[in-house]
Amino acid sequence: MSATPEGQALALAWLNRVCAGVRRWSLLAVAAGVAASLAFAGFAFAVAALVAAWLGPPAAPDWRLLLLIPLLLLLRSALLALRDWAGARAAVALRGQVRGELLDALQRLGPLRRRAGDDGALAALVLEQVDALDGYVSRYLPQRHIAALVPLLLMLLALPQSWLAALLLAVTAPLIPVFMTLVGWGAAAAAQAQAAALARLSGQFLDLVRGLPTLRLLGAVERGAQRLAATAAEFRQRSLAVLRLAFLSSAVLELFAAVSIAMLALYLGLALLGRIDIGHYGRPLRLDTALFLLLLAPEFFAPLRQLGSDYHARADALAAAEALAGLQARAAERDAAPASATGTPDDSAAKPMPMASERTAAMPAERARTAAADASAATLEPAAPDERKVQRKTPAPDAPSAPARAGGVETSRYDSTPAAAAPGIEFDHVSLRYPDGRHGLYEVSFRIGAGEHVLLRGPSGSGKTSVLALLAGFIAPTSGRILIDGQDLATLDRATWWRRLGWLEQRPEWFRLALRDNVLLGLERGDEDRLWAALRQAGLDAVVRALPQGADSVAGTADGSLSGGQLQRLALARALARDARLWLLDEPLAHLDAETAQELRSTLAAAGRGRTVLLASHAPAESRWIARELRLERGRLCHDGVPAARQGWI
Repeated sequence: MSATPEGQALALAWLNRVCAGVRRWSLLAVAAGVAASLAFAGFAFAVAALVAAWLGPPAAPDWRLLLLIPLLLLLRSALLALRDWAGARAAVALRGQVRGELLDALQRLGPLRRRAGDDGALAALVLEQVDALDGYVSRYLPQRHIAALVPLLLMLLALPQSWLAALLLAVTAPLIPVFMTLVGWGAAAAAQAQAAALARLSGQFLDLVRGLPTLRLLGAVERGAQRLAATAAEFRQRSLAVLRLAFLSSAVLELFAAVSIAMLALYLGLALLGRIDIGHYGRPLRLDTALFLLLLAPEFFAPLRQLGSDYHARADALAAAEALAGLQARAAERDAAPASATGTPDDSAAKPMPMASERTAAMPAERARTAAADASAATLEPAAPDERKVQRKTPAPDAPSAPARAGGVETSRYDSTPAAAAPGIEFDHVSLRYPDGRHGLYEVSFRIGAGEHVLLRGPSGSGKTSVLALLAGFIAPTSGRILIDGQDLATLDRATWWRRLGWLEQRPEWFRLALRDNVLLGLERGDEDRLWAALRQAGLDAVVRALPQGADSVAGTADGSLSGGQLQRLALARALARDARLWLLDEPLAHLDAETAQELRSTLAAAGRGRTVLLASHAPAESRWIARELRLERGRLCHDGVPAARQGWI
């Protein structure tokens, strides 16, 4: 992160937007803070009048003042408590709103969230960086308005007593905000460096914990610990740099306030002694007037000093806001429709597929569970067949023919399973360019028939994951169209579409919950028939029954420990539980040994019947269940035909 003017402007605009939702609490805090200062002004006037009466000519004390003083102190305390309470309520509401938006953004990004950072950095973003907004909204935001209103009101109260005292206050007051701004420039840069160091530390710590078994086998645990210690030392040094700036600014602000009050006290003392005859409208300065002005001076500077103390909260919030706004920008919904098929890859940056429903600020637990099911499982309920059949615009010479029909019902070429519920897919001159200028795809066109099993092959960076992400709706094409049974994907409701597909990747998502909850994510937890049918199809039912707690064993614990291949089967069972008819498989056999990979390949072949399957892989097809191969190189489709493993069998 860098403290550039553009980044600061983006962060400020984002802060203004998210703080608009808690404006009523901020206004309540401002009103309470201003009223507390006015209550203190009344207290100062009562104390000055009472002291002057005691020190002046003998007279009966005004008992009303004795009663008014404690009442004003109690009122001031109550108002200050109300200010703090309103600020705390604003902070709680803002954190809930922002965390809900971030979870929604991560949900929209889906597996592509890894491009925004590893899980450790994203966890720090959602937790620590959101907490960094607390001081800004609870203290700095109300104090900014209080610091503008209270000195002006107190100066108006001082003006009828002495215009010179009011002038001294007006001249010295701007010194504090000016110095505060100068220090703030350095504080913002230090806070951003601290936030970046925290993200690195969180990511390295999570990577070290996840990789401990491998590091032990390689004898590299000490090296990983040393690297983590070096990052922790860097974070500690940057934290101390932020604290040093905060303490320095507080000390200088206190110095300015003390010098200003001393100047006012010197003038009042000389005026009481008769050495200065100007500034109080030609009449002698009375003791009660001088004492009132002297008591008013600390309250005049108190909001400015507090604003200076809270200014570091603004720097922390700006550093956090730049990162939070960047994450939301990656998942921002597109306001306009996708570009037409005649556009070029340079027309616009790739944007996420629009959502069809509005999101609430805070995500309830059940809604979060369902959202996680949609994003992680991304599975499909059987859809009614569409009578419109997608026609290939430019078929490749070696491409297999469309799925055959048997008895009026469309069937797959490799078995007789009805495939009417499986969707047909067409990429029509699809191009993709990412916001950073990288080109993902160039004019890619192909058709996948309903129920067809297709291998998407190519080296790293060729665009395989981009094709899957486009089809899943995590991003939208820069130009061209993606058709699902003849209907533009951009017009489909995103949540509904996610329920129509299954996503299986190298390292599937799972949660530290019971295995049944991981399989039936977003479904009825007590549906035993659905649970065991899915586990049986995935070849995992015997393994789960053998666990100490059975399906109630918690994933990731000793009782629910599963191997890498079994975790892949668990993710497959999740898709099977919801009867997904479109499967997007991103290197699902990577990092598995040959025997486990062959077993999972057989399971995929058996469970994939009647479903449209798109498998992305570096390696060529090793099984007859793959009917076609699409080969990508540098974002371009260079081959569309029958894989070598199937040619001899055909």
